[in-house]
Amino acid sequence: MTPRKISQNIKRLINRLNATHEPIFVKVIPEKGSQVKDCFMIVREKVKNAGGRMILGWQIWETKYLVEAEFHAVWENPNEELIDLTPKEITNINKILFVEDENLVYEEKQVDNVRLNISSNELVDDLISVSQAIFRFNNRGPRAELYGADLIASLNETEINHIKYLQVLQEMISSLLFLKGRRTSSCPCNSGKKFKECHGKNLLPRVSKIV
Repeated sequence: MTPRKISQNIKRLINRLNATHEPIFVKVIPEKGSQVKDCFMIVREKVKNAGGRMILGWQIWETKYLVEAEFHAVWENPNEELIDLTPKEITNINKILFVEDENLVYEEKQVDNVRLNISSNELVDDLISVSQAIFRFNNRGPRAELYGADLIASLNETEINHIKYLQVLQEMISSLLFLKGRRTSSCPCNSGKKFKECHGKNLLPRVSKIV
């Protein structure tokens, strides 16, 4: 969700980003017919048709367990007002917390989110590790140029099994966190073991495997 205020945890995340500007709240006015997560194309087209310019930076999200920065583009209109033109997966978001960063360059490829665990729950560290592993997998070599069905069609059996494993693991950890679980909670696979002794055992080397 969009943070309600600029907390100390948000400040810690922003310090990690080394961004060139202070965070500000930017109103969200989705461009008609635009798609979620297509901000660069949306803003580029808006600049072409209405003037102004593209501003690169970080969109900041916050949950109970972590704060997260997502590489993002907003539109600066001819009156120098920033507007977020991109619709959100979560409905009813009418503003975002945005940090402009003049160090950023859009190179037609994805940039992984920057995440910070703000809890004492080690499951959150597991979730961050798995999320990073999924990003690395999807953007390794020629896969970085593929999306959706094209990406799936390019994978061999070993690669398919690995990404499925990562996605299931991500869902398991998310469900445990939703239930306020920890690494000592029962594994969602119903094995009867604790998560740390089941799907969470040796998690980091397993998700860090290069496939």
